[in-house]
Amino acid sequence: MRQFLSQHVFITLGLIIKSNGKTVDVKPMVHNMTGTGRKIENGIIYNVPIFRLQRGNSAVIMNPVIGDIGLIAICDRDISSVRATKAPALPGSKRTHNYSDAIYLGGVLNAEPQQYVEFVDNQINIVSPNKINVVAPTTEITSSNSITINSPSIILNGAVIQGGGGNGGNATFGGTVTVKGEITGDGIKLSSHVHGGVESGGSKTNKPE
Repeated sequence: MRQFLSQHVFITLGLIIKSNGKTVDVKPMVHNMTGTGRKIENGIIYNVPIFRLQRGNSAVIMNPVIGDIGLIAICDRDISSVRATKAPALPGSKRTHNYSDAIYLGGVLNAEPQQYVEFVDNQINIVSPNKINVVAPTTEITSSNSITINSPSIILNGAVIQGGGGNGGNATFGGTVTVKGEITGDGIKLSSHVHGGVESGGSKTNKPE
């Protein structure tokens, strides 16, 4: 049994040497050794497919980068035919538990992340020091209590409609409102409306009360 295990590989840690998004070149980090205890340097395993959390055409894309440490799982049989056809097939050869049939499963023993999705008690945190993009033909946010946006500047590129739906109501602004176009209230335009019952002349009206 010991001889069998020494001649076969199952799962180990690997260091990413190169990554192209779909496959990686990875170097096993736990060395083999001779019968006398001398180290046998590991070579690089090339073109190893990476595991991706995916369902149909939906996926979480988080490609490995150079320097990542992760688990390498070695399949029982030669998977080259299945990789080539993406269909059930006989083993490509008689080899078993060979590094050539490795799959990179993901990171362990790496540094603390700077951007992440965190699930903790009573909330979910999405943290990034960089830009976050949400791209979709239609995006809807539904909250049963409230939505708060905290930012020194909020830019809305598009028409804004407020007051629709069961939660429609008033709008309150804490600062100055500047409008380049027209303001219409209850069908009356602010910039061109007139008041009846007054005589024209050089005097100005009083301030609003």
